[in-house]
Amino acid sequence: MKKIYLLAVSVLFSLSAMALPDYGLWCNGKALLENGTALEGEISYDLKFEVVRVKANGITNAYSAESIAYFELYDPIKQIHRKYVSVDAPVYPGYQRKEFFEIISHGELAFLRKSEYVRRPRTTEDMRAPHIYLNTVCKHIYFLHEEESGLTEINDFKEEILPRMDKYEDEVTDYIKRCKLKLKKLPEQVRVVNLYNMLYANENKLATNSPKKNKEVTYNFR
Repeated sequence: MKKIYLLAVSVLFSLSAMALPDYGLWCNGKALLENGTALEGEISYDLKFEVVRVKANGITNAYSAESIAYFELYDPIKQIHRKYVSVDAPVYPGYQRKEFFEIISHGELAFLRKSEYVRRPRTTEDMRAPHIYLNTVCKHIYFLHEEESGLTEINDFKEEILPRMDKYEDEVTDYIKRCKLKLKKLPEQVRVVNLYNMLYANENKLATNSPKKNKEVTYNFR
């Protein structure tokens, strides 16, 4: 009887993973599990349930952020490649859980983005019979991730990120002036973070006299 009960529980968990609503777009991509297993095939990232589905070798499996180290996919709508990592995120004091974050820029300063669906009210323009609707929109929250301090939410780029670039303050300031950057929009912010990461990587390469060719790692976004 005990064996039957355990079998029933096992089947229930398997069916629960497979029975999740099919939200998200299927894209070509690959993933690396926490146990080191590499997967490649079609990937669907479900923002609502924080679940990644992978179709490989005719089998579809669902994974949470606890199981996946990172995954990447090609977004056919924006026509760009996206990469996501699993990071420990604070839920409340003393407790963390792993969640997916999109990599905007990778390097000494890891610039990440968290996306989620939210519902915002919208009133119709018909004043004869006004109605309030709830529109579902995608909200983005930006973070810096450091090995020691973990995640830091960014609300003001100039006040919270530029001071962290004091090691190359002259180069960063000159670049901002020459390119006439306002730093109010994400593309301009990412250009500055990428510059800092490149300067840091180049200096580190010279300091260690590494024979390997340095390559800046950045990811497109929209």
